[in-house]
Amino acid sequence: MSIVSTAKPTPLPPLRTISGGFTASDIAGNPASKSLDISAEAALERMRNYVNGGGRTFACLCTGTNVLTLTPNGHGDEDGVSPLLEGYRFGDAFLFWAQNTSTGAVTGTVVPKSGTLSTLKVYKTNGAAQAGSGDVVANSVYWAVYAPHLDAAAGGLVLK
Repeated sequence: MSIVSTAKPTPLPPLRTISGGFTASDIAGNPASKSLDISAEAALERMRNYVNGGGRTFACLCTGTNVLTLTPNGHGDEDGVSPLLEGYRFGDAFLFWAQNTSTGAVTGTVVPKSGTLSTLKVYKTNGAAQAGSGDVVANSVYWAVYAPHLDAAAGGLVLK
């Protein structure tokens, strides 16, 4: 089964299509012509390909007991930096520690700086069963990894 396009992050554009934000002389190149030298361009292209091909991990604040609300660091005005979250993407992992122990069926939602993502079921045992009472333990650290195939292809978060 292939990964559906909606579960893949938007790739970074090729280096040659990036405009503004930096000049070639900021990186390595010829300030007069504002062009990158070949080694700088190759290094940036390798970095772009690495980022496009990898899953992302977001450190989050977690609130709630049975409905886990995950707020990525940088969400507020404390530093003005927030990761770009357009939606749940396969391989995205949300790192958090639980403030409370679950007492029933567990769901979770991620609240990026702009908007809110849908609430999903939270799974245990590699996605075999929905997490329930006592499966999330206060002061324990978890990764919640997005898997698009769970819950009849509605997607879910698998606790690790």
